[in-house]
Amino acid sequence: MIAEFAFTPSVFDEQANPDGESWRKQLHKLGMTMFPMTAACPVMVADLRDGSWIYAASVRARNVADGTSKALCEELLTKIRDTRVRRPQAVDEWQDDDVSWCREAIASHSIEPIDRIVSCGAVQDMLAAEGHPIRCISEVEGKGFWHDISSQWGQQLTIPTQIQAIRKLTLHAEFLCLITPHVRGEGDDETEFAVKLILSSLNRPQGFRNVEIEVHSQGPGEPDGTDYKERLARFVENVKTRLRKGLGKGGSVRLLLWPKLLDRYLIAGVYTESSRNVRQRSPRWGLSMPHIARPSDARNAEPSKTPWSLLTREQLGDVFDRYSTGDPVEVMVTSQ
Repeated sequence: MIAEFAFTPSVFDEQANPDGESWRKQLHKLGMTMFPMTAACPVMVADLRDGSWIYAASVRARNVADGTSKALCEELLTKIRDTRVRRPQAVDEWQDDDVSWCREAIASHSIEPIDRIVSCGAVQDMLAAEGHPIRCISEVEGKGFWHDISSQWGQQLTIPTQIQAIRKLTLHAEFLCLITPHVRGEGDDETEFAVKLILSSLNRPQGFRNVEIEVHSQGPGEPDGTDYKERLARFVENVKTRLRKGLGKGGSVRLLLWPKLLDRYLIAGVYTESSRNVRQRSPRWGLSMPHIARPSDARNAEPSKTPWSLLTREQLGDVFDRYSTGDPVEVMVTSQ
C-alpha cells in the first residue's frame, strides 16, 4: 500500500550520521526499497513547510565530504523530487534545525497522517522523551519498518476501506482521473465509489492545493441507434444526479463517456510548467484496480480481497496517453 514519509534534513547530513559505513548501507536500503527497479515506487515524501524541505535537504547533501555518501544522498533526493508532495506550513515558530523539522512533521501529521517520520538517532532520542514516535534512519534495514508498504496488495472489497487506501492520492493530487466502466448512476454499480472518491478529494484541510477531477466511464450501448441521443441524455442526467452528491458548493467534475471501456485505473498527478511556460499535467501515480467495490459488497460477512497494484512509470505513461486522446462525450457536472 502506498505510504507517505517525512524525512528531516539530518537523514542526508554527514555530521548527524558519524558511522559512515552504516549510513551508506541505510541510504542504499532506502533507495532500493523506495524505488525498486522492477516495480512502482510505493512511497511519497512530504515536502514540508510549503515545499521548503527539499531545499534544506539538498543543502545538507551538497555539504557531504565523502564522495560515495554524497552520491547516494544526491541520487536519492533526485528520485524523491518526482514523488514529493507539498504540505502547508504547520508550525509558526522556526529555528531551522532538525528538532524543528521533526516538530513540523508531527504538527502536519496531526492534520493529515504521515506514515513514517524519520530522523537521525540524536533527534529520535530527544523527542522520544516527549512521547513522539519518531523513527531513526537505522531502522530502515529492519523488515518492520516497511510493514504494509508495497506496490501490490490485496484490497478489501468495501467502499470505505478502498477510499481509505487511496487517501494519499485524494489528498495530494492536483488532478485525478477515475477510469472505470460502470458509473451509470444506478443503485448498485460503481457510481457510489466515484461519489466517495469525489468527497474524499474535496475534503482537504486548509492550505492543501485544489484538485481537478475526471470520471471516465462507458456510455450507453449502440451509439449508431436512432434513439441514441435520447438514451445518452437520460444516461448523463442519471450520472450527473448521483455525482452531485459528492460536490460541495461551487464544485465540479468532468465526466467523459467512452463507447467502450474495460479498464479500472486511478491516475493522479500534478501540474508543471513546460520549457515554454505552459501549464501541463504531469502524471505521478497510477493504480490498477481490477475490482471496485459496490454497495452490495458491504453485505458480505467476510469481504473478499482484490489485487490492487501501483503502475510503473511506463505503464502510467501508457494509460495517461490513452485516456488523454480520443473523442469521448464530455460533460461538466457542477453543483446546484
